[in-house]
Amino acid sequence: MRYLFAAIVMAAAPATADDLAARFAARPAATSVALSPDGDKVAYIGAYKTSGRAVFVADLKSGDSRVVLGGQSLEMRPSRCAFKTETRLVCTFYGVADLGGGRSALTRLVAVGTDGSNVKFLNRDAVYYGGSIVSWLPDDPHHILVQVSVQARETIGSNIRAAEAGIGAALVDIDTGAQKMVEPSRSDVFSLDADDRGEIRFRMVGGTDPGGFLRREVSYSARTKGSREWHALDRGTLDDASAIAFDGFDATGDMVYELAPLDGRKALFAVATDGSGTRRLVYAHPSVDVDGVQRIGKYQRPIGATFTVDRGEISYFDPAAGALAAKLQKALAGHPDITIVDESWDGTKQLIMADGANVPPRYYLYDTTAKKLGPLVAAYPGLDGVALGSVTAVRYAARDGTMIPAYLTLPPGHSDAHGLPGLVLPHGGPEARDAAGFDWLPQFFAAQGFAVLQPNFRGSTGYGEAFFAKNGFKSWELAIGDVADGGRWLVAQGVPASKLAIFGWSYGGYAALQANVVDPGLFKAIVAVAPVTDLALLNAEAASSADARLVRTRVGDGPHILAGSPARHAASFAAPVLIFHGDHDLNVDIEQSKAMVGALKGAGKRVEFVQFKNLDHQLDDSDARTQLLAKSAEFLKAAIN
Repeated sequence: MRYLFAAIVMAAAPATADDLAARFAARPAATSVALSPDGDKVAYIGAYKTSGRAVFVADLKSGDSRVVLGGQSLEMRPSRCAFKTETRLVCTFYGVADLGGGRSALTRLVAVGTDGSNVKFLNRDAVYYGGSIVSWLPDDPHHILVQVSVQARETIGSNIRAAEAGIGAALVDIDTGAQKMVEPSRSDVFSLDADDRGEIRFRMVGGTDPGGFLRREVSYSARTKGSREWHALDRGTLDDASAIAFDGFDATGDMVYELAPLDGRKALFAVATDGSGTRRLVYAHPSVDVDGVQRIGKYQRPIGATFTVDRGEISYFDPAAGALAAKLQKALAGHPDITIVDESWDGTKQLIMADGANVPPRYYLYDTTAKKLGPLVAAYPGLDGVALGSVTAVRYAARDGTMIPAYLTLPPGHSDAHGLPGLVLPHGGPEARDAAGFDWLPQFFAAQGFAVLQPNFRGSTGYGEAFFAKNGFKSWELAIGDVADGGRWLVAQGVPASKLAIFGWSYGGYAALQANVVDPGLFKAIVAVAPVTDLALLNAEAASSADARLVRTRVGDGPHILAGSPARHAASFAAPVLIFHGDHDLNVDIEQSKAMVGALKGAGKRVEFVQFKNLDHQLDDSDARTQLLAKSAEFLKAAIN
């Protein structure tokens, strides 16, 4: 299939194992794909050089594409872009830098012409939080509405009242960067939201204790159209994955969407903004949580409720959108999942993403007038022509009889796991879940000949309150038991017990290590990327941060801390261990890996440690990921002979 953009080249099938690692490790060529108001251009963020990202703009009429912004270092790279007008973009940049004596995350809003001209930073000061867009104000070509963090100002000797430090909203000129506050800042406001016409009408309010630490409790309130009076909607907590959440306004603007528990799972409700308590059920699924609301178009109109059983799905409010998605799914080869990502302001052109468990994401433009679908860009062009493994949703019984949902990826050409080496690949989070969508990690290991199992252990989100338990840290015995039982299930499917290994990233790395404390003989090799290894250290690392109380509530206190810390049980390990970590990781400090490595070496165990310089938790670098994949495959194969 020929793509419109010259930068996208079809790739031949790989010839060597190293080439295969490089192809799977290649970062996406297209993410955050956005359609211009007229539907004549697309903007997207793609890999740039070794570790950078760039903003590309493509003209759909001429087929030409160009880089308009780029960031090579970790200090500042684009993470999301969208069109403000047909000729101007606004992008969010993210980075990690040493500020104030410590390493911190930075965000910036940047406006740029679609030809790369007139780059303008939309920030008043060099602060950690550069603002987030709460309304694109599509009817105003010169401004956006931005949630900003206001710093306290000294006004000694002045009659002018100081602005309160905290969160407010400002009208920002995309050409000059000039700001005008339209919602006064308050220290207890955590977030704001606007309706489709740009009126601030929703807020989440919390607070801090006298020591400056965030309190768990938050409240939600809204305004009716044209009013400045706030009406209470509901209350919740910051650290409960099953707590309520809000997801914007409905099409009328008179109600806001709320994700709230119903029969033990999250359902989607519409709640009146007038404080009357009027609410109606919009959508509920009988077995999984509702994830949120899908929106498209000029005013980001809601078209459906999103949820995941085995794969991401949408229950459409908009019958025409649902019918189009079903039609396109039938029309495309392999019948991939279809997502309507966006549409032109007149609704005649729609941006479509097609993907599947073994179908890397591809973007298309659908012309509703001509009834034609044309290809735009592939997210992983280097995998074109590469045979990918089959992915099947499975269920297996944990030791207490609970059925654990999981995904089994088999090497190309295999219909079962019999005789294959096995690899259990638990997800990160733990407040997350896997789904049957394209995933470069299990696909790489399947290409190496492994049968790969991705368990959604208890502590995963999406399956309701009972399955979540207390979370994967407080309820680590349940979570890690489910992971280990996944390994036993693979053996029952014909994987030789001597050829069973485990690989995990972040919490998945923790699970990979802790599973070998619980059952040292089960897995014959362990790979952990950016793992948590010591729960007491995790609490201590957050002690001076504003969210220290939330971290401690999440991780907990008591005997499970020592018992659930693999770095405290290095003597139990029987299998060799390989650990990777970036030294700029803000999610899991590299000291966690160093503690594990030191403990294993002190206990005389086999361990290798690879430290990546100037990389964060995601290891968003093509060379680093290639090394990670190639070395992991070599290590695992050597360990299981």
